[in-house]
Amino acid sequence: MNRRYFIDQAFFLSVGIMGRKAFALSPMISSVKGQSSLSFNDAFVTVSKKNPFYFELSSGEPFIVNGPCIAGAADMATMESYIKNLSANGGNFARVWLSNKLFEVEKKFGEYSEEQAIKIDTLLAWAVKYKIKIKLCLDNTRQIIPDTIAWFNKPQYHTEHGGPFKNVDEYINTEAGRQAYLKRIDFLQRRYNDHPAVFGWELWNEMNGIMCDGLREWNAVMLPKVHQKFKKNLVLQSLGSFDMESRRDDYRYINQLPSNDVGQIHRYIDEGAPLNICTAPMDVLATDAINELRSYHIQKPMLLAEVGAVLANHSGSSDLYALDKDGALLHDMLFAPFFSGAAGTGNSWHWDTYIDENNLWYHYKRFNNAVRNINPVEEQFVPVKMYHERFRIYALVGQRTVLAWCRDIKNDWKSEFRKGLPPEVINKEKIDFSNLASSLKAVNLYDPWLDKWTTAKSAALVSLPDFKRSIVIKLEKRA
Repeated sequence: MNRRYFIDQAFFLSVGIMGRKAFALSPMISSVKGQSSLSFNDAFVTVSKKNPFYFELSSGEPFIVNGPCIAGAADMATMESYIKNLSANGGNFARVWLSNKLFEVEKKFGEYSEEQAIKIDTLLAWAVKYKIKIKLCLDNTRQIIPDTIAWFNKPQYHTEHGGPFKNVDEYINTEAGRQAYLKRIDFLQRRYNDHPAVFGWELWNEMNGIMCDGLREWNAVMLPKVHQKFKKNLVLQSLGSFDMESRRDDYRYINQLPSNDVGQIHRYIDEGAPLNICTAPMDVLATDAINELRSYHIQKPMLLAEVGAVLANHSGSSDLYALDKDGALLHDMLFAPFFSGAAGTGNSWHWDTYIDENNLWYHYKRFNNAVRNINPVEEQFVPVKMYHERFRIYALVGQRTVLAWCRDIKNDWKSEFRKGLPPEVINKEKIDFSNLASSLKAVNLYDPWLDKWTTAKSAALVSLPDFKRSIVIKLEKRA
């Protein structure tokens, strides 16, 4: 049955024109493969000079981020199990907190533990062994008080525990505070400077959560200083879940800073959030987050750097996770950002109580399979949204390929987990791609739920096989 659909031309133009300006000065090359003899483990992750919306390795190979946040673990054996499971399923990226108690080197102010640093050594050795690039988050402090139990606190910095600061304001807004931050980094720099397993150094987790003013001034000064210390690694910053309008100004400011290499945003399903989008289907919520970053007109890679589902007002992990045995939420977290123009998958939180508990690591392999042999740097993808009565279509229009992900509009977390309605079988549907690609040499379809590729007639009007929840369509253009 034919369905009504149309292309969101305004969205196409808003990102397409900006993208073409960015690429106008750089000639296309036919292939980057084989340009360098550097291995994956020897190559650094960089922002592509040919296409600043995507990453590549210093070897010239494309690098599509595919992995979760793995902030910490109960012990090193558990941490290795997470990294190993991710790698076994094609993941290539993880975000780890060095401020997590497992890795924190500064248990006492100004003193740096070699024993703790050995754990970081081991983490990076695993990164090499399992071929993972790791984003290292340096701090997560929100307050400095004497309490040794409070979350997001740094009690060792408080005067009552031998530190120099009475509160977090002194840590953020004094030269002594900034030097204390940099001194810890100096210790890490001496051990890990120019380490290719490091994806990048993230200065702070959700820094707009600090309980004082000074966010913008601190970042304007400190991002360039950290760049000077880690010249071969990316340097970046993160802010808290974009769940209220009042966060936009800080988000825009931080992401537009030239010294911030990557546009990042956090977003969760949160039924207590002020923004209604936080209760939308996961694919809509995730896509809107990437569109928010794009609205700042930044020409840099963009990531949905934390994504998940929580109880109202982040009071705990969501009760949806126990019901989501198939990983429908995780699937959307991975696919929606990339197909909206992000430089990779969304980086899921709750790696332990959701992904590992439900044994959902295989979804990273399914994403890998969907984008195999795709080079977004060469393709110069422009994200386009197509509307259809039966599903939402997110397409990446490239020089040689159109890659589309179709998501059933009748199936989402409310229908499946709140109402208990299983996903329907979608059959006898067609999509006309003639506005995007009129002359095709191949059409292939990938069902990520069955892990199965099929072929279709090489025509712009594509007949879809039966599927549930979602399907990927790969159109290869004629030269």
